[in-house]
Amino acid sequence: MAKSKIHIGKKIKEVLDKTPISVVDFAKSINLTRNGAYKVFEKETIDTGQLQTISKVLNHNFFSYYEDAFLKANREFKLENEYATKSEVLDLTTIISKLIKAVERIEEKIPQKKIAQKKESNHF
Repeated sequence: MAKSKIHIGKKIKEVLDKTPISVVDFAKSINLTRNGAYKVFEKETIDTGQLQTISKVLNHNFFSYYEDAFLKANREFKLENEYATKSEVLDLTTIISKLIKAVERIEEKIPQKKIAQKKESNHF
C-alpha cells in the first residue's frame, strides 16, 4: 500500500493559525516552551499521546488526516490490485444468487417446453 506523506507539524501550525491562541499559550497548554512548540511544527511525525493532547487543546481531530490518508491509500491499493471490498463481494454474492435462481427456473421450464413441442409435432 502506498504511503501518504502527512506533515503533521504543518497541519498543527495551520490549525493553530486559524485560532486566536498564541504560540506561547499553545505551548503552555501542551506543557512545552515556545521553542518546543516550534519544534512540533517542524515534525513530520508525532507521538500519538502528544497528538491527542494537541487535538484537545485546538479542538481539532488531527487523527482524521491519517484516517483520510489510509482510506485513500487503501482505495488506490484496491484499484491497483483489483481487490473488492467486503460490501462489493456481498453485492456480487447477492447478484450471483439471484442469477442462479433465475437459471434454475429457466431449466425447470425447458423440459416442459420440449414436451409441449413433441405434442405439437405429433399432432401434425
